[in-house]
Amino acid sequence: MNKPILEKNRIEAFSDGVIAIIITLLVLEIKVPHIDGEVNAYTIGAALIKILPKFLSWALSFFMVLIMWVNHHRIFNDLKHSDNGLMWVNGLLLFWMAFVPFPTAFMGDYFDQPIAMFFFGLCMAFTGLSFYFLRRYIYKQNHLLKESVDLNVYKSLLSKTITFGPVLYFIGAVSAFIYPYLAYGIYALIPIYFVFFGMNKKSKDN
Repeated sequence: MNKPILEKNRIEAFSDGVIAIIITLLVLEIKVPHIDGEVNAYTIGAALIKILPKFLSWALSFFMVLIMWVNHHRIFNDLKHSDNGLMWVNGLLLFWMAFVPFPTAFMGDYFDQPIAMFFFGLCMAFTGLSFYFLRRYIYKQNHLLKESVDLNVYKSLLSKTITFGPVLYFIGAVSAFIYPYLAYGIYALIPIYFVFFGMNKKSKDN
């Protein structure tokens, strides 16, 4: 029995809305610092330095979510239509993305604690893994793809997705127990990689 073919527009619109809310929630964790006593350049500077971990956590997660949105857009740009399975796999991705503000806030509060860095990386690894599942599902159900998409190129993206997603996040998570700031550095490399060496740049349809 043939699987029902569905329009992809509603999935894209819903996903964009969820991602927009996620990005908004991320910045809400950065509160304007309260300064006791005299307010001057020194106390303001000290207060801003105190919330620097919050800012660094927000900046990292913002660019990670932004990269996910960009790749999500490119993935769906390669599709002709959707089906029931794709909706559920995409829902799994949104499930993990919607959780990102929590480990971000946790890392911002305990920036120098290995367990906080580890927890962030572990959550992001699951998010990256769900991205891999999305790509793999589309590759297996390649009738959903536009005819102009090269399946060999698309297949090569699967290994890159798993390597520069969950694997690298997990390595960063484990390295947190060696040195927390090393973990942050590894996490920061991931969005940098996607910005300058985006894995969808070879797609013929883009």
